[in-house]
Amino acid sequence: MSKAIVVGYDDKEPATRALERAIAEAKASHGRLVVVGIAETLVNPEGPQSRGALDGSPAGMLPLAEPPEIQAAFAHARERTEAEGLSADFVWAAGDPSSTILNVAREREAALVVLGSHHHSLLGQLLGADVAAEVKRQAGCDVIVAD
Repeated sequence: MSKAIVVGYDDKEPATRALERAIAEAKASHGRLVVVGIAETLVNPEGPQSRGALDGSPAGMLPLAEPPEIQAAFAHARERTEAEGLSADFVWAAGDPSSTILNVAREREAALVVLGSHHHSLLGQLLGADVAAEVKRQAGCDVIVAD
């Protein structure tokens, strides 16, 4: 069974470079490509989305669907992977990008994670905004930051 290559993707320039690198790595190693899209949100979409009704009935759940920005990013990534003769799994989640990518990498037993480099200010780095650095610290597999 081939190992997974996980790539964080949001359709911005750094992520596009990461996708291209992940495609090259998948072709060279015959790895399984897993494209991860993350919708940052303050609300857990898997938890109750209301406190319940006034009549005491339980809180309701809305069906989970890819947000439009994830759909658009995945359409572009699907077009690129198919153009290279590859198939890919597409996984999206809501929440913290670092945690999400790390969770997918562990679940898929990734041999490699590929991320785009985002150049953050010193303040952004101090506040933990550097997803690539956090993933590198905790991944337990190789991590490539595509420049």
